[in-house]
Amino acid sequence: MKPYFQGALDGLCAIYSIVNAARIITGINEEASRDLFKKIIVHLEKNSDLGTVLTEGIGLKEIGGILRDVLGDKIIHRSMPFKHHPDTPLDDFWQAMTHFLEESDKRTILIGLGGPAWDHWTIVHSITEKQINFFDSHKLRRLNRNRCTTTKITSSRPHMLCPTHTYFLS
Repeated sequence: MKPYFQGALDGLCAIYSIVNAARIITGINEEASRDLFKKIIVHLEKNSDLGTVLTEGIGLKEIGGILRDVLGDKIIHRSMPFKHHPDTPLDDFWQAMTHFLEESDKRTILIGLGGPAWDHWTIVHSITEKQINFFDSHKLRRLNRNRCTTTKITSSRPHMLCPTHTYFLS
């Protein structure tokens, strides 16, 4: 299975991430994926400035609304274990993600990435001791752990994994 890819000029990475998460967790087919995509767009049209969403993306609040109102807990269960912990050390965050994903292949993590190269929502598909692997709409495949941080971006660690902007999905 390959992820759906977003266009170069849109801000739809969060929407694609949600659809791709649903594909991993529930095994929906292409037709159901397109239907979910449409439902998300309709939801955003009713509840947000769609023009801004399409060109600039969506934030944590909108993602929560989509997961709650479009998918619901009967389809995908969501949790934000680090919502109120912005200073979570990388080692603790990495370990929690690893344990969560090890429990089932029908789990995934929706995460916000930041830094000089990223302002992006993506799906963590798997994780090893040294790499985080993505199922991504913008061809991001992996990041090396030694180049990631959760607290402060530096020249040697330019990739911010945002614990407060992370949904554990199952």
